[in-house]
Amino acid sequence: MKAPVLAGLLPLLLVAAPVGAQQRGADDAAAVAATERAPISLTPAQEERARELEGALKCPVCRSQSIRSSDSFMAKDMRRKIRAMVAAGRGDQEIVAYFTARYGDWILLAPPKRGFTWIGWLLPFAVVLAGGAGVFLAARRWTRGSRGESGEVPIGPPPESPYLDRLERELEESE
Repeated sequence: MKAPVLAGLLPLLLVAAPVGAQQRGADDAAAVAATERAPISLTPAQEERARELEGALKCPVCRSQSIRSSDSFMAKDMRRKIRAMVAAGRGDQEIVAYFTARYGDWILLAPPKRGFTWIGWLLPFAVVLAGGAGVFLAARRWTRGSRGESGEVPIGPPPESPYLDRLERELEESE
């Protein structure tokens, strides 16, 4: 008798499980909405610091936007955390260190200027300088190719031509 009862209750449990999950999700959404409705009040100086920090960190969901410009749930949570830490009096470096410890260096919009990342900062400038030097040397070599080795246009005796000799004779005869 127990087997038919369990067989009848099993479909009922399978149908009821998603309802419980939906209810829990609704409670979470209500909790998030309640926390968003109660903003943390900051002084104008603290507000400016919070905005700078929000602009310096990447959104973990979008990965190409700062958390200040992203509307994802993670960005909203991170903005709230930053504002709470600023209101608590923590320093900028301490707040950035908190997020880099939690997410890694990739969370920073500008990579840190240390170690291997110096290549990323310096390589574009080196490529532009090398390209400019290459263009300068190629142009210099190209202009020297049409001139003599000294860099001056060669001036010498006029080219020998049978027409030139004939012209000179005719000019002498006409005088």
